[in-house]
Amino acid sequence: MYRYFMNYLDARASDPRRVPLLLRGARQIGKSHTLREYGSRLGRRVVEVNFELRPELEQCFRSRQPDEILRQLEAVTGLTIEDRSTVLFIDEIQESNDALMALRAFKELRPQLDVVAAGSLIDFALNDGRLNSFPVGRIAFAWMHPMSFQEFLMALGEDKIAESCALSTVDKPPAPAIHSKMLSLVRLYYMLGGMPEVVSTYLETKSILAASRIQTRLGLGFSADFAKYGARYDHRKLQKILASAPRRVGMQFKFSHVDPDTKARDLKAPLADLERAGLIRRIPAVSGNGLPLAAEERDGIFKIQMLDIGLMLNTLGLSISTMPLESALFINEGALAEQFVGQELLAYADPEQPPQIYYWSREAKGAEAEVDFVIAHGGRPVPVEVKAGATGSLRSLRQFMLDKKCRVGVRFSQHPLSLVDGILSIPLYMVGSLSRLLDSHV
Repeated sequence: MYRYFMNYLDARASDPRRVPLLLRGARQIGKSHTLREYGSRLGRRVVEVNFELRPELEQCFRSRQPDEILRQLEAVTGLTIEDRSTVLFIDEIQESNDALMALRAFKELRPQLDVVAAGSLIDFALNDGRLNSFPVGRIAFAWMHPMSFQEFLMALGEDKIAESCALSTVDKPPAPAIHSKMLSLVRLYYMLGGMPEVVSTYLETKSILAASRIQTRLGLGFSADFAKYGARYDHRKLQKILASAPRRVGMQFKFSHVDPDTKARDLKAPLADLERAGLIRRIPAVSGNGLPLAAEERDGIFKIQMLDIGLMLNTLGLSISTMPLESALFINEGALAEQFVGQELLAYADPEQPPQIYYWSREAKGAEAEVDFVIAHGGRPVPVEVKAGATGSLRSLRQFMLDKKCRVGVRFSQHPLSLVDGILSIPLYMVGSLSRLLDSHV
């Protein structure tokens, strides 16, 4: 299954200023597979060092000399490592402080060798002190996410319809038949999500039930990983937050909603750990007066979204594998639509930028308002509202536009592509075209 992240890797491969790359993101989203495919596309041998599968290889990195490290790796693996014909892939690099520091040495002393690394739990290693130093400025970071809806369509063989939508404009929107089919495919994505193993299972079996079993296994696997997060607190607090999270998407997060008998301060560390693992993401509230948006974050006010919409539905325990797609009824469609759009916004973001999205709320008594997302485009904040259906009040969106003097606001919904009175209505299946459409109308 093709991942658009490969475009970033291809550009990196030809960059003479290339430095070792550390790829970050949650487990099971396809990082390792993508890096292996990257080497294969270049026609190079991939020498993979995985510290979880072969912890003894960590000893090879105790030297700070790349030539000595490579000599030992060649002796242990039996593979030849040459600068222009090899990609050295270090997986689960957070298990070795020496390997992390060796990235600096490779950058300075062996820059011709293509070195890539991945670390799902690198943030934990940095946070708990296991990594006592870091090669600042000597490595590049990039982030991956679950498969986007566009990647999902490609995996399903729906390339043509995806291409036609990607070229659509307000003057030439998708035809009604295409619009209807794409909304049906969005609902299929709701159920399957973007975890690569879930999607590949569906492609092989054409069974949502078989795919849901993979989702359940992944969820249990994430829970089993909780012991790796450290022993600072009872891991049952992690379970409580994760179990509560699907019902909290789309609303301001309050710790009392997770467990009214547990103090907020006792849940803050578990929530932070779930965020470090990529299973949950905070969406901070901002004032939206200008850029950067983060400069006006409102302390302690945030929403959350989950790693993946398919895992979110699975965690809710919904059994819809035998229902016709068009008649599948979801609890709180609005939250699902918001999760979908938030997930898509992250998927199409610059991979070198730390992933973060924001929303806007005003809590003035008698004049409350909330906009689901605020993004930066063209040097200005742009409000984004999400509706599950084709209609719905846009009072908050228009209030933001009035207060901040925005020329255009965005609505994602089932409404056809259009621009009316400053509201750019974009169908849910065209989140990937947001930047292109805004370029034409902002």
